[in-house]
Amino acid sequence: MNLWNSLAGMVEAELTSADPEGTLAAAAEKNIAVFSVTRKEALVMRLRVFRRDLPALRKLCEKRGDRLSVRRTLGIYWTVKRFFARPVLALGVGLLLFLTLFLPTRVLFVRVEGNSTLPDRQILEAAETMGIRFGASRRGVRSERIKNALLGAIPELQWAGVNTRGCTAVISVRERTPEEKAGEEENRVGSVVAVRDGVIVSCTVLEGTSKCTPGQAVRQGQVLISGYTDCGISIRAAWAKGEVYARTRREITVIAPAEWGERTEQTGSAVQYSLILGKKRINLWKGSGIWDSSCGRIETEYPLVLPGGFRLPVALAVEKLTFWNTEPTVSEEAAAQAELKAFADNYLTSQMVAGRILYAVESVFHQAGGYVLTGQFDCLEMIGRERAEEMGENHGQSD
Repeated sequence: MNLWNSLAGMVEAELTSADPEGTLAAAAEKNIAVFSVTRKEALVMRLRVFRRDLPALRKLCEKRGDRLSVRRTLGIYWTVKRFFARPVLALGVGLLLFLTLFLPTRVLFVRVEGNSTLPDRQILEAAETMGIRFGASRRGVRSERIKNALLGAIPELQWAGVNTRGCTAVISVRERTPEEKAGEEENRVGSVVAVRDGVIVSCTVLEGTSKCTPGQAVRQGQVLISGYTDCGISIRAAWAKGEVYARTRREITVIAPAEWGERTEQTGSAVQYSLILGKKRINLWKGSGIWDSSCGRIETEYPLVLPGGFRLPVALAVEKLTFWNTEPTVSEEAAAQAELKAFADNYLTSQMVAGRILYAVESVFHQAGGYVLTGQFDCLEMIGRERAEEMGENHGQSD
């Protein structure tokens, strides 16, 4: 069977007739092509005919009183037809073909090599923000733009390169040595700037030139210690260092409930499952997922890891819920006031690098089922923070 016959499709049939030769002659008169005619018995012949001529041959046989039975089908046409008659198989083969062509162009795994002190997670998180993630284009992750952005995001790296090995993106890095870091800091120029508005109380300069004096009011972002020092015939550039303390004012509002539910005894438990695909979560349960204080929740993720340690961005999340009875608990105003003041003091102190609260004006009142504390605080705190400077800035110099 040649290629054309295979593509068109043929049928092998048996003709049972009192006059087989007459039937074949009648078929030839009607331009019905018949091939491979062999006699099986005296009144039975086996033959092949094109698929498109089969209806006309059937009609001719019925008219002459003959019987035509199909024994088998031949050719590519019938193979393809049988294939598409099984939709699940066709879908699977189509999906396999698509993945065969598509997956080699994508990144399925990301690996870091060459780092000794920097954790893999830090490098991988920075790389993900720049497009080196599951499903990214292999050609795109090798661009110079991504490499330079990775170096800018992690100053501890001296060199970074991204290569692909199959479907794995390999981030090769070289960390800066302590000597290189020290030499780079010596060559950088930086100033100490104010991170809050305030009135300067003291300024201790370890490196650079002071641009503020005690009693001076400064704004956030203003240069307090410049990294440039005027030496008369030249200007010395360095990394400014020092401590600047100022009196600042902070305002805070704290809210606490007047009544809440306190757990007493456990009443039940349940387990919920979720499927995590990358950053998407598919809940395999019904409900809003919002619970009050009567429910405790512990979630555990089980990632899919292939042999060799490759972790796919697929995980099963298991949430164990524990339900409790609750009893209403009412907070006394005096106790609530003491807790709110203690929280405000601890919170403000934690927001300062160094310093303390000098004076506070606070008021506590009951509102909408809770207690509200509003306060204004005069603080003494260090407001100077180091900042790298770019060439061309005036660095606190007046025009």
